Amino acid sequence: MYLEDKCRISGIEAVVATDFDGTLLQSDHTVSDRSKETLLKLGELNVLRVIVTGRSLFSLSKVLLEDVPIDYLIVASGAGIYCRESRQLLYNTGLSKEDTELIGNQLIDLGCDFMVHHPLPDNHKFLYYKKNDLNFDYQKRYKLYEDHASPLNNFSELTLGSSQFLVIDLPDGKLYKDIENLLDRYTVIRTTSPMDHQSAWIEIFPLKTDKGKTLKILTENYNLGADNVLSIGNDFNDVHMLRWADTSRVVANAHGDLKAEFKTVSSNDNEGFSEAVEEWLRERS
Repeated sequence: MYLEDKCRISGIEAVVATDFDGTLLQSDHTVSDRSKETLLKLGELNVLRVIVTGRSLFSLSKVLLEDVPIDYLIVASGAGIYCRESRQLLYNTGLSKEDTELIGNQLIDLGCDFMVHHPLPDNHKFLYYKKNDLNFDYQKRYKLYEDHASPLNNFSELTLGSSQFLVIDLPDGKLYKDIENLLDRYTVIRTTSPMDHQSAWIEIFPLKTDKGKTLKILTENYNLGADNVLSIGNDFNDVHMLRWADTSRVVANAHGDLKAEFKTVSSNDNEGFSEAVEEWLRERS
């Protein structure tokens, strides 16, 4: 990846990368004034400000207001990098047409309810396949993006391949391990549903795609390494970037397994983002 001059920011000395939902974003779907002030301070200190989210740019733009100072957006759990100011797509990965068909047929054989998303920048659009009428979380997500959804009739419709698959498992389901074992040639990521906060969402990407790998690519474009990065998250799809960065924090509302592995700060509703940044800045001074 090469950042064009109009996207590159001069004098960058470090990077703060934060998950969005459940980390920077509060439960009322706002970013607090204190978080905005913290982000402004980071900019003054020549620290690159990056949101690393599972959302598409389309979905993120619905809730990320212009008064939140951010430099880059890593979207779809690492599938793409956008320049925040210009909305220019700087980097993206995807599944080939052949890989898309192979994965899709495997998921059908497993009896999965899934959505397969178009390549970036149109990855808010998807084809859907559903077998289980009791998968209410799946139905809720479908309704939310119904205007951008079409039924899956044949994988040949995706002539340019896809950006990812999203499988939505039932709250008591155990599809993650089955899919991970079956599709070991790909990156398989689980996360907790932002809809019902119980169901498992299982995302399937090319092997080179996850939040950590893409954050590393962006960081290295500024000739910086993991020792100059603070990462902050709350769920399993953040694990790759949390483990890659030399300094990582999870908010108090994170899953217990993550709190056992990473140092914990206050919750997303109690200024955990700012607490993590302020602590990191003190350690660097």
